Amino acid sequence: MSLTEEEKETVIQFDEAGQTALVYTASWGMARNLKRAGYTPVKKTQGAWWFEVPLGALSIQGEKLTMNLDSLG
Repeated sequence: MSLTEEEKETVIQFDEAGQTALVYTASWGMARNLKRAGYTPVKKTQGAWWFEVPLGALSIQGEKLTMNLDSLG
């Protein structure tokens, strides 16, 4: 199965009440990086993976600030 670069998306979904994020990816590279980081897919289909990742492991890096997602509340 061959995807275009635009189709190799990664989506991070979480809410402020939970402690984990669901990471969906259709990117082989992103899936490989998550596996190397020690995460196991909770679901896999042909060309797509879903991972559960603790919010504390995710951050958003901006020009002025890096924010950990577990500090939103």
